[in-house]
Amino acid sequence: MSLNTFFCRQGVDTSLRFLVISGASLCLIYLFSLLFAGHGILLLLALPLIAVSLLSASRRLIAAQRLLALAVVPGPLLLAVSLVFAEQAWPNWVALILSILAVGFIVSRPRPKTSAPFDSLGYSGPLMVSNERRTRVEPTLAGDSPAFAHAPAQEHAIGQELAQDNEPGGEQAFAMASDLDAQQVYRSDATKDKYFQASQSQASQPQDRLAQGVNTLGEQLAKLFGTTLIAIKGHPRGALLGFGCLSLLLGSLFWLGGDDATEQVAAESEAAAQIAQAPGTNIKQVAMPDGFKVQLEGKVLMLSWLGERGEPSTIWSLASAEGDSSCKNLTFNNGVSYRPMTVSLLADTSTQARFSPLDTPAIINDIAMRGSLTLCGFEFSLKGSQAALAKEPAFRPYL
Repeated sequence: MSLNTFFCRQGVDTSLRFLVISGASLCLIYLFSLLFAGHGILLLLALPLIAVSLLSASRRLIAAQRLLALAVVPGPLLLAVSLVFAEQAWPNWVALILSILAVGFIVSRPRPKTSAPFDSLGYSGPLMVSNERRTRVEPTLAGDSPAFAHAPAQEHAIGQELAQDNEPGGEQAFAMASDLDAQQVYRSDATKDKYFQASQSQASQPQDRLAQGVNTLGEQLAKLFGTTLIAIKGHPRGALLGFGCLSLLLGSLFWLGGDDATEQVAAESEAAAQIAQAPGTNIKQVAMPDGFKVQLEGKVLMLSWLGERGEPSTIWSLASAEGDSSCKNLTFNNGVSYRPMTVSLLADTSTQARFSPLDTPAIINDIAMRGSLTLCGFEFSLKGSQAALAKEPAFRPYL
C-alpha cells in the first residue's frame, strides 16, 4: 500500500516530496485547531504528523546526517502547543519561522544516491509500488460454456441414432438419454450449491470488505498526493510562490486569531469582575430616605452608600483590624454600636459594609427604632426607616 511509504525509515525522498509533507503537516495542525478549538487532543493529533515530517526529513538526508532531521520537530510541536495554551499570536509566528528555516536547511543538504528511480510520489525504496498488474480471470459457469450448451442437442442426436439403428432397442436408447438428463440436472444442482456456499462465506466475513475499503481509501489518497506532486513538479516557481502565500496566510490567521483571543479573554475577565462586584440577584434592599441602602443577602446584613472615590479596595477588615478606624464601629444615637466584618469600596463608587449574621436582627431593629446612625464618618438620619423596611417582605420578620 502506498501510504506505508510515509511511515518507512528506509528509502529516499525527493526535496519536493519533503516540502509537500512538511507544509501539509502544518496546515493539518492548524485545521485541527479550528475543529477542536484549542482542546488538548490537538497535541495527540499533531504527534503523528510530526512523526511523518521527521521520517521524511530522515529519508531526505544521507545516513551520516540523519540526526539533523530532528530540526523539523520544534516548529510543528511549538505550533501545536501554542494553539492550545498560548493567548498571544507571537508563538505561532515563531513556530512558523522555525518550520520554514528547518525545511530550508534540510533541502539544502545533499540527497542520498539511489539505485532505483523515484516513483510518481517522489519515493525510492523497498516499498515502491510495483507496476506489474495481474490479469483478472473472470469465472465462468459450466452451463454457460458452448460445449455444455450443445449437450442436450448431442444427447437428442445420440438417442435418434440409436433408435434408427435398432428400433426394437428404443427403450434402451431412451434410458441412455434419461441418464444424460439426470447427469445434467445433477451438474446444475451442484453449481447452485457452490454459489450458495460462496454467498454464505461472503456474508460471514464482513471484515474483508472493511479491509478492502480501507485499502481503496489509502490508494485514492496516495493517488491524490501523487497528482499534486506531479502538478508541483510541472510548476516549481508557482509552487514556491503558493507555499509563501500560504505561510503568510497562516501567519495572518494566527495573528488575528491571537488578537481576538486576547480581546475575548480581557472581555471575559472584565465581565467577571463586574459580576463579582455587582449586587447579587438574591440581595433584597431597601432605600432609606437619607440616601443609604439597607441590603439583606440571606442572613447577612449590608449597608451601602455613595460618596467615596477611588480604586475598588477594602477600607476596613475586622479579621486583620487594619484600615480606616472610623469604619470599625456602627454607632446609633443611643450609644449602641456594632462592628462590621468588612467595609469595601466597590467599582460603582459605592461603599458597602457587611455585618455578621449574628447581629442582623438587632441592627435591623435599631435601624427601625433609632433616630440616626454613624459609620465611616457619615451620619445618616433614620426618620421613616421603619415604614421603608416594612415594605420589603424580607425585613418584616425582624421588625
